[in-house]
Amino acid sequence: MIAKEFEAFLLEQEETFLTPAENLAALIDTHNADHAILVLSQITYTRIPVVTFDKRFVGTIGLRDILAYQMEQGLTDEQMAKTDIVNMTKTDVAVVAPDYNITEVLHKLVDEPFLPVVDDEGIFQGIITRKSILKAVNALLHDFSKEYEIRCK
Repeated sequence: MIAKEFEAFLLEQEETFLTPAENLAALIDTHNADHAILVLSQITYTRIPVVTFDKRFVGTIGLRDILAYQMEQGLTDEQMAKTDIVNMTKTDVAVVAPDYNITEVLHKLVDEPFLPVVDDEGIFQGIITRKSILKAVNALLHDFSKEYEIRCK
């Protein structure tokens, strides 16, 4: 359990946690592998969200997933160019709801570089990155005593 003062301090920075879906590179599940490779090679992230045309969250994908699928299926480059990425998308991804709590986010981000935020209808809202949380923790460690008095027992 997080001390309530620490949680309150972190939540003061909550508006910086979520990167909205409209500000992210994402792929549509019917994009082909060539398109996915092009997008993934042009950005700094190793994985990106995959959604349906109507913005429902499907999973995430990285270059490694694409290459592993091609090798497992024994597909040529030409065959891969025509293959929808839905077939190689990682679907067992940790997600959080828009009304997440900070403890849940911290626990899930231990193993993930980002957490997709998905509403009750499955609509992709954006992501919370490990980087954004670490920035908040950094502020906590540096600025907490400016707002709170720390006393030892």
